[in-house]
Amino acid sequence: MAPSHELLSRLQAVEAQLDELRELLARAYEETPRRAAELMRARRHADYAEAYAERPLVSVRIGVYRPGPLLFERALPSVLAQTYGDWELILVSDGRDEETMLRVAELGDERVRFVQRPRNGPYPDEPAKRWRVAGVHPFNQGVAEARGAWIAPLDQDDEWLPEHLEVLLRAARRTGAEVVYGAARVMLEDGAETWFGSWPPALGEFGFQAAIYHAHLAEFCYDVNAHLLDEPADWNLARRMLEAGVNFEFVEQIVSSYWPTPGQEPEWGYWQERHRRAGSFGDEGGS
Repeated sequence: MAPSHELLSRLQAVEAQLDELRELLARAYEETPRRAAELMRARRHADYAEAYAERPLVSVRIGVYRPGPLLFERALPSVLAQTYGDWELILVSDGRDEETMLRVAELGDERVRFVQRPRNGPYPDEPAKRWRVAGVHPFNQGVAEARGAWIAPLDQDDEWLPEHLEVLLRAARRTGAEVVYGAARVMLEDGAETWFGSWPPALGEFGFQAAIYHAHLAEFCYDVNAHLLDEPADWNLARRMLEAGVNFEFVEQIVSSYWPTPGQEPEWGYWQERHRRAGSFGDEGGS
């Protein structure tokens, strides 16, 4: 016998209440009101405004794990090629990696520091969950090591356009925003590409590799438990910042390139479909 209309309505009401309870538990766990209060205190700090000076130091953060050649062929050269030169680079290895440490030392650039964590992780065992939060520990340690007024995240196999820092810093000074982000080119197989980045920030339209954020937001840490909410760690961090009242600004310009791994990332099919629908940044209907 099929359930009655009244029973279905009651079940739907119970499910709605459970959804509200899940949301409330998530917000209690994330301590959103406390983060909002910390943000207010940060804005009153004596050196808060120094981030909007003419030449602030930017701390570039890269988490490293078995990077292979792409770190040295793609990510690092894109930092070294920045038109804005007042930066430091902190690479944090997610476990011991003497070979990469030696290669970084060979650069001979005093702006570049290499830090090794004693172990990799810990992360969830299930591949999709692990993908959502892999790297959060070196990401957080890189921010803890930062000396700059801005944090500029970059992944080990992605790259920035040469004016990445200059463009985002200019927008920060103009608007007083605490997170400034642009669009990112997504590089697919056979030279195909699509993009992400739009206003307002949203899941699938925001990535920290296309952003900088005020160093006074450093206490907003990446959360290794973001996978429990079925969120990638990048978006989980951005959402928590938004809900605490952090000011975001979007620059409608490609500032970085993102290279997903074919077949290994849960969103690979999403990027292929987006390419089919939207094409490249600036195409009709895609900007």
